[in-house]
Amino acid sequence: MIVSPFTQPVRATGGYIGLEVPRTLRNHRYLVLAVAFPVGFYLLFTRILTGGAVLDADERAFFMVSMAAYGAMGAALSVAVRIAMERTSGWTRLLRVTPLPPLGYAITKLATGYLTAIPSILLVMVAGAVANGVALSPTTWLATFALLAVGVLPFAALGVAIGYVFDEGTAQMIFTISFVGLAILGGLWTPISQFPDTLATIGQMLPSYHFANLGWAAVAGRTPDLGDVLALLAYGVVFLGIVAWRYRATELR
Repeated sequence: MIVSPFTQPVRATGGYIGLEVPRTLRNHRYLVLAVAFPVGFYLLFTRILTGGAVLDADERAFFMVSMAAYGAMGAALSVAVRIAMERTSGWTRLLRVTPLPPLGYAITKLATGYLTAIPSILLVMVAGAVANGVALSPTTWLATFALLAVGVLPFAALGVAIGYVFDEGTAQMIFTISFVGLAILGGLWTPISQFPDTLATIGQMLPSYHFANLGWAAVAGRTPDLGDVLALLAYGVVFLGIVAWRYRATELR
């Protein structure tokens, strides 16, 4: 039987993904950042910090999407810190003596950032339905989940890019600034319609706004804006371009 020369690298990459994703899902940092925070904040904003008022169905659905996007974005970006730590510790050099191809490491981290973002979306949506009575048609639930699941991809690429560009200490700082800044300015905490004009203009240019806007459109029964799709695609290409640049630089060294 003829074995393709690509078989071993593909299997090695798949095996590494199979190890990395469960390890990340068991990590306490991940559980707090991607599960406890978004679900907790969602319930806090919609059931506790309402001043006694009862939010209407649209508001509960709006914040559900916001916190699902927030949690997914945090999970996807968090791979940055892990990559920087492994580069600093020499783990990436040690992997060179294994069947894992160099590109397989970057692919694994990209897949890990993406796949570990999905549970956050699902859990916040479950909290919306169970604890807050968000009632949507099956088609709308599916569309909301699918759009957020696809829209989080550029943030996984951004996480890998940060991890490749910065060292361990700086990557942690850049991750925090990026995560908090994108969440706040993208309108995930406060509707962007309440921003001053200049700040709103800036916010509407960010990938976090376009990401959440896909979900906001879905729960409102609107067709997703093509501009949001194209913007996220453009951001994804840029972030992947940075990853490719740093990967090539690392290989040349």
